[in-house]
Amino acid sequence: MYRKEKNKDDVIYILEHLKPEDEHEARTIKGENFKELILEEIMNDKTITFLGCRKSDDLPVCIGGYTDTNEKGIGCVWLLSTPEIVKKRTSLIRNIFKAFQEIDEKYWFTYNLLFSENHFAKSWLKKIGFKFDCPHPQGMNIPEGFEFFYRMRETRGLGNN
Repeated sequence: MYRKEKNKDDVIYILEHLKPEDEHEARTIKGENFKELILEEIMNDKTITFLGCRKSDDLPVCIGGYTDTNEKGIGCVWLLSTPEIVKKRTSLIRNIFKAFQEIDEKYWFTYNLLFSENHFAKSWLKKIGFKFDCPHPQGMNIPEGFEFFYRMRETRGLGNN
């Protein structure tokens, strides 16, 4: 799997071929017209988006990135993938580690929600340091069957990053 610039055709392909767990998450969070909403958000987003494609035939496998929040140093991370991602697990982890080198330069805290049955995503999120120890934080509206996950970048010394 390799990383390339996002483009409308590849984003549409991924949205039309989502893993069932990813489709459930997108539909629950965004509503029935999730594909149109997500396509517009991705294409209009000015932050970095990571598009992963299969090397053999350039087939789009996943797309992810981050969204700024209203709080400095806090970002919401996301990833949408096709069923092909399961075959590309090692490549995904390698590329995710590289992506988080960039993301960690911008954020000290990243988070999002995950469909509790999305075991594949949960396993690789744990490998890169995300925690699931507070699945329903007080004050957050977490949909039924979903849980909260987060990651804090390590800091060194007093106030040094």
